[in-house]
Amino acid sequence: KKVGFEKVIQLIDEMVASLKTEQADDGTKKEYCVTSLDTSDDKKKELERKVSDLEAAIASAEESIATLKEEIASLEGGIAALDKSVAEATENRKAENIEFKELMASNTAAK
Repeated sequence: KKVGFEKVIQLIDEMVASLKTEQADDGTKKEYCVTSLDTSDDKKKELERKVSDLEAAIASAEESIATLKEEIASLEGGIAALDKSVAEATENRKAENIEFKELMASNTAAK
């Protein structure tokens, strides 16, 4: 009967040794997984920061675009007013030139 128990004890010892090996392997795998998760989490946070920064840059650019559009519209209005003013001044100068020529012609005729 001792021989039977020795075989069972030997199988139990082998099983315990096998379980210790598996436990060590599981510990190694767990460390790898934890490291991988930490690395992935760091990358995720970095990408989220980049996305946030880019969203802020886009919002700023859109704000600048809106401001520039307003300035362009204002400047176009100013240009139109200036063109109108130049056209009116040109017409006034033409009229004054005609009056001057008539005056000079009448002065010449009077002499």
